[in-house]
Amino acid sequence: MATELLGVTEEGELPLTLFFCQRCILCCKMSKNGLNLAANFLISSPDIYGSGNFNINCRSPLHFLSVFRHLGTKSVANCNSREKLKLELGNINGLDDALSLYETMAETRPLPSVNQFNQLLSRVVNLKQYPVAIRLFKELCRIGVSVNEYTMTIAINSYCLSGRVDYGFSVLALFFKRCFVPNSVTFNTLLKGLFREDRITEAQELFRKIVREGLCDLDVVTYGTVINGLCKAGNPAVAIELLRVMEKGECKPNSYIYTMIIDCLCKNGMIDSALKLFDEMPERSMTPDVFTYSALIHGFCDVSRWKEVKMLLKEMSDSKIYPNVVTFNTIVDALCKEGLVDEADDVLQIMKQKNVVPDVVSYNALMDGYCLQGRMNEARNIFDSMSSKNIAPNVRSYTILINGYCKKTMTDDAVSLFREMPSRGLNPNLVTYNSLLHGLFRGSRCSSALKLFDELQAAGLKPDFYTYCNLLDGLCSNERVEEALSLLNALENKGEHLHIGYYGIIIDGLCKAKKLDAARAIFNDLPSKELERNVVTYNIMINGCCQNGLLEEAKDLLSKMERDSLLPNGVTYNCIVQGNLKRGKYEDAAQFLEEMVSKGFSPDSSTFSRMLDLLGTNEHEPTIYKMIQKFAPTSLKTKTMS
Repeated sequence: MATELLGVTEEGELPLTLFFCQRCILCCKMSKNGLNLAANFLISSPDIYGSGNFNINCRSPLHFLSVFRHLGTKSVANCNSREKLKLELGNINGLDDALSLYETMAETRPLPSVNQFNQLLSRVVNLKQYPVAIRLFKELCRIGVSVNEYTMTIAINSYCLSGRVDYGFSVLALFFKRCFVPNSVTFNTLLKGLFREDRITEAQELFRKIVREGLCDLDVVTYGTVINGLCKAGNPAVAIELLRVMEKGECKPNSYIYTMIIDCLCKNGMIDSALKLFDEMPERSMTPDVFTYSALIHGFCDVSRWKEVKMLLKEMSDSKIYPNVVTFNTIVDALCKEGLVDEADDVLQIMKQKNVVPDVVSYNALMDGYCLQGRMNEARNIFDSMSSKNIAPNVRSYTILINGYCKKTMTDDAVSLFREMPSRGLNPNLVTYNSLLHGLFRGSRCSSALKLFDELQAAGLKPDFYTYCNLLDGLCSNERVEEALSLLNALENKGEHLHIGYYGIIIDGLCKAKKLDAARAIFNDLPSKELERNVVTYNIMINGCCQNGLLEEAKDLLSKMERDSLLPNGVTYNCIVQGNLKRGKYEDAAQFLEEMVSKGFSPDSSTFSRMLDLLGTNEHEPTIYKMIQKFAPTSLKTKTMS
């Protein structure tokens, strides 16, 4: 049965007619393994539930499907039963309902129409049960339902939403086998799938092929799908090119497409280009809507151009376009990030006056603002007040507050909040775990942090760059540098993709532990690991040498850094100046200060603090005093003279 669906012969070859179809060749080329996927995955139908992200226990609701071959059939051909089936299709409230209804439909003779099966599949997809939808599609093929282009498009969509667009292209081969022509909906689904998996080049290739070979009629949804994918990939230039193509063709862009590109330009810091495109809209007989204004306001808020924000809000008011919750949330979030939390609270009150109900995003933004200022009592009050407003705190709400507590070393409160999450039906995400890990290490609770790391993995989450940085830095900061080194070695042995940042943390930890030989060895060995030393790595090693009195080696590293085409920054010079001051090399310190200022950098507060501490302590006070007078800010000069 499996091979019959694609017409694969006993020798495993596809019929020649399949190769004569250019469109079928397209679908096979776009699939990762070409025709083999079409034949071997969909048709041989290996059970996806035993691998990847689709592990479903054998006692799941799907286990009954394997029993279908042994079930009898019942004739339900009367009109009342058909009406009952139609009613049941409209009353599916969960997966159990859907599977129970499928069982009834599969036993019915004659079989219900393919359209009714399509409705069932669509409902399963809406429940986000994509693996189940895929399995049901295969069962439909097995029991003899004459699946049509809508059924196959649903299956393709299920694969795409499962992150397996390659298998989606396998299903495309069935279109041609069954003499159906894929339409724009089918190709739009595949394009979305490719963009969702960041396969941008392949998505562009597919789109070009659709245009060049006329595989389907291009509509505004197709263009919108491609433009949306390009924008999410951070490629506004190509998106604008496609916009210009639309303007010249029969399929004209709408305000939604303009808004997508304006939003993308704003998110990429190209505010003036976004404004220029915004100004084009009336010329194209398009009226910006609240979403267009919100995107532009977001862009101006990000760069603190409040004058333009006020101008746009006034323009909205004049045009009778009223800000929605997204518009207000954008302003609240921006004000909080600027440290203007009280002003953000005022905006929240204005929202209520305008009958715009604040949502969980609104309160999260305000809560985050209070946390950034260390005002934890006020942040907690916001958190506790949400439930009284019938707003359930989400994972981000908890993560914001946990992170705030950790930064204030209120670790017990953070842990208590973390443990509360499951009772609220919330599962901590990786960001939540990373925040608490950082807090536990910062509070010197290493054992608890390591247990939390084990919990993270047991929960099925994969540690990311920040997780490992927290672990390595936490161990080093708590004088457990050997354990950190063992962790790094374990990552190397696992073949993990290692970031230069990991090695920087270890080198810094070894330097602070006065293990300069080990730090130097790792630093020198980086090129052999195909890792390029950057300015940060050099700064760490230079600082380690300075703090351990190896000033000549620090100077050599500075020269080597420049030979590697890396320019020293303010951190580099501050490290060397402080190292020389610490070792009494005041003339050298003055020389590096001169060089530092000549390159546009300034001494930081730590450097000035060290100079101030040296006043009145030794015979070199005049030299130090001159350095302060020459390089210190006016306020500091006044302080030293008084």
